Amino acid sequence: MEANFTRALRSNKQLAEEENAKGLPKDVSKRTADGNLENGGKKRILGDITNRTKNTSGKTIPKKETKSKASENSVSSVAEKVSYGKSLRSQTSKSSSSSEESVMYVTALEENDSVLETSSLMVPEDTQIEINEIETAPAIPKGIDDFDASCLDDPNNAAAYAYEIFKYYKKREQKFQIKKYLHKQPEITSSMRAILVDWLVEVQESFELNHETLYLSVKVVDMYLMQEIVSKAKLQLIGAVAMFIASKFDERNPPLVDDFLYICDDSYERKEFLETETKILLAIRFNLGIPLSYRFLRRYGRCARVSMEMLTLARYILEMSLMDYEVVDILDSKIAAAALLLAHKMKHSAWSPTLEFYSGYKESELIELAMRLNRNISARSVRQLMTIRTKYSHDVFFCVANIEPLLTTNLGSSDMKTVTSLN
Repeated sequence: MEANFTRALRSNKQLAEEENAKGLPKDVSKRTADGNLENGGKKRILGDITNRTKNTSGKTIPKKETKSKASENSVSSVAEKVSYGKSLRSQTSKSSSSSEESVMYVTALEENDSVLETSSLMVPEDTQIEINEIETAPAIPKGIDDFDASCLDDPNNAAAYAYEIFKYYKKREQKFQIKKYLHKQPEITSSMRAILVDWLVEVQESFELNHETLYLSVKVVDMYLMQEIVSKAKLQLIGAVAMFIASKFDERNPPLVDDFLYICDDSYERKEFLETETKILLAIRFNLGIPLSYRFLRRYGRCARVSMEMLTLARYILEMSLMDYEVVDILDSKIAAAALLLAHKMKHSAWSPTLEFYSGYKESELIELAMRLNRNISARSVRQLMTIRTKYSHDVFFCVANIEPLLTTNLGSSDMKTVTSLN
C-alpha cells in the first residue's frame, strides 16, 4: 500500500531524469506549461496567483460607485494612495500597445478599492491585542548579550520591535498547535506523511523556494489533515496545493499552477487543483501568518551569534523533524530551541544564558525533546527518505549531515559523548 504511494510520488522525478537524459533543459516544466497559456504562449505570472473576477465577456467587472460617508475618514489615507497609484498608472498606460492589455493587469488594489472604502478596516477579533498587553523589552540581565541594541542602526533588523514581535509569535503559536490526527485518517499512516514531507523538500529544492515556504507547507498540510479526512490517492495533491498556497504567501515569484501539476506527473486536473486550494483555505480560515519553527531558530541563532555551521546543523536537525509525526504537537518555539541545543551538544558547546533568555527555555526543559531529535538523525537511512540527508551532505551546507550524532543514552547527562561508530 505504502509502496504504491511512494511510487506515485517518485514518478515525476523519474520523468525528469528521463527528460534530462534526452538533453532537455532543466526548466522544461515551465516551458511545457507556457504552451498552454494565453496571449500566444506568454507566461502570465499574475494569471494563476490572483483571484480576479471577470464577467462572461472576459472584461474586468467595473468597481462599485457607492461609497460610505461614515467610513470615508477612516480610510482617507488608503484612498489617497489608491488615487495616487491610479494617476501614475494612467500616465504610463498611454504608452501601452492596447487598452485591453492594460486592463488585463489591473491590480487587486484597484479592483477592490471600493471594498476598502466601504470597510471599517477593523482587525478581526481573534487577532486584536490590547496595547497594554504588548510586553516591552525588559532590561537585559547582566551577562546577557544585547543583540538587538547592536542592530539599532540597521533598519532591516527592526531591532526596536524584535523583542515584542517574538513575544507575540510565542503567544500566537498556541493558536496553531497541531493535535495528533492520524487515528482519524483511515488510509494515511505516519510513513506516508514522512514520504510526502520528503517529496515537498525535493520540490522546494527544484523550485528554489525559501525554507519558510517549506515549513509553512508542512504546517498547512497538518492543519488540513487535522480537520478533514483525506484518501491516500489525494495526499500528494494536498501537499502540492499546500506548497502552492505557501508559495503565494511567502515567495516573490511563486511557481504557476501548471508547474505544480507537472511535478505531480499530471495526476490531477487543473480544476481539481484549484478546488482543493479553496477547500484548504476555507478549512484553515485563511490563517497563513503562522509562527514557524524555522523563524524561531533563526532568531535564537542570531541573538546568540552562533556560527553559520552551527546554525546549519540546527537547521538540518529541525528539517529532519518535519518528517516525524510524533513531534507535530510540539510548539514551534520549543522544537526550534531543542534543535539548537542538540546542535550545541554535537559541537561540544554549552547552552548559554543568552540562549536561555531569548528562547525562554532552560536546558532541562529541552533535554527530552532533544533526545527525540537525536534519534531522528541517528536512525538508519531509508531509501524513500534520503532527500534531507543528501541536501545537507553538500558543501554548501557544510556537510552537517555527516556529523556523528550523540549517544542517546548519554544525551541527558552533562558530559555527552559522540558516537565513535555507527555500526
